[in-house]
Amino acid sequence: MSSLRQFLPALLLLILGGLLALYLVPAELNQMQWEVPGMPSTYPLEQQCRPIFLALLCFLPFIGALRYAFMGTMDKYMVRNFVSYFLMCTLILLLIYILADFTENMERFRTRFDNPVAQALRFYGMQLPMFLYQILPYTLLMGALWCLSKLSGTCEITGMLQSGRSLLRVCRPVFFISVLVAVAYGIFGFHWAPNGQLYRQLLLKEAPKAGEEKALVFRSENTFRIWRIAKPATIADPGRPMERVIIEQFDPEDRGRLLRQYIADSATWNKADSTWTLHNTYERDLSFATVRPADDTYIGEQTYDFSEKPYQILTPGQGGRIESIGTSALYEYIDSGAGNQEDRAKMRTEWHVRIARIFSCIILVLLAVPSAITFQRRGTMKGIGIAVLLAALLLFFYRVFPALGEARVIQAWISAWIPNACYLAISVYLFRMNLAHRSFTEWLRARLQGKP
Repeated sequence: MSSLRQFLPALLLLILGGLLALYLVPAELNQMQWEVPGMPSTYPLEQQCRPIFLALLCFLPFIGALRYAFMGTMDKYMVRNFVSYFLMCTLILLLIYILADFTENMERFRTRFDNPVAQALRFYGMQLPMFLYQILPYTLLMGALWCLSKLSGTCEITGMLQSGRSLLRVCRPVFFISVLVAVAYGIFGFHWAPNGQLYRQLLLKEAPKAGEEKALVFRSENTFRIWRIAKPATIADPGRPMERVIIEQFDPEDRGRLLRQYIADSATWNKADSTWTLHNTYERDLSFATVRPADDTYIGEQTYDFSEKPYQILTPGQGGRIESIGTSALYEYIDSGAGNQEDRAKMRTEWHVRIARIFSCIILVLLAVPSAITFQRRGTMKGIGIAVLLAALLLFFYRVFPALGEARVIQAWISAWIPNACYLAISVYLFRMNLAHRSFTEWLRARLQGKP
């Protein structure tokens, strides 16, 4: 019975994670069928990782609970305290974020959609990964500061150290939880946070009001085709047929020469075989238009092997906002060598920044430990204030240095990793000062006076 109680939380989280994976992974595979170009058998490795990462995200709580079951009493006490404060900070900040955003966009939901409540719930469900991606490193910092300052203020940290453990060993459970959160943070940034940004852009800025029609023009550079759709589907209902469609096929050798037009009342995409069915179709042959009139042929209903997918057509210009492109799509773009040097520099920098920011979760916790723990008769507010100030400056550095990488002033990977390297050095130095029982202000005062 004692073993059952020990592993019961892990068992429950395993079951919940499995049920969540059974719901989310098939939905993600279905999403990929209308989003990723080509057939599932030809998907690049980066895109095939999406359902794998999503399944891993579902089982991260189980991994944490399983490791918790093998911890000692002191480590479990640290985990319970840190997780409770971290979750409290995350929920509070997330609630404030959502309420502020809903207040700003409430009028848009009311005027644009027939069922604004259902649409708002769906919208913020899609936005959740993006919100968490923006706040998780800083709620980790706040949770660690809150937890460790409380334990330090009640001398519990001192008691743990007197048991023979080092400060790093005492805080090891905090670092373990931070690593799990960093993995979840990286998974969010791989696809779902950028996708939430794209969904937000399309729904709030480009979606027409109820009953309105908005024509769409999509140019496919790879297939030399232009789609002109008078009444397109939207990102919220990609399965709806495209109505009043004109597809123009240009000559690959002479891109200004129009070869053929397909004029149809509607176009339906078949995700089973990645084909398009055009209904009530006229096919216009323009290949001989210079010597004789164009030929119009009534086809009726016909299936065509066009490689474009609804996601590509419904999101024109998505490449203009790099933050709305998934990491896998960024890698594919960089690897293909497409675009000009400026675009490739921006995408390469963004790719490195997303990887570097995963480690910011751990670095900010490293910064919080020596800032919140004190062994002297003084408050911890100075250390906490300095940690919060440094965290705010980290946001600034993640803007400045990547901008230098995008401008090709420095290498992209250097611009992405400079903030992490600087803050890791600061964290190590603060650890050394803390172990020497010196505060940051005492160190600064000694430096100004020329003392070691």
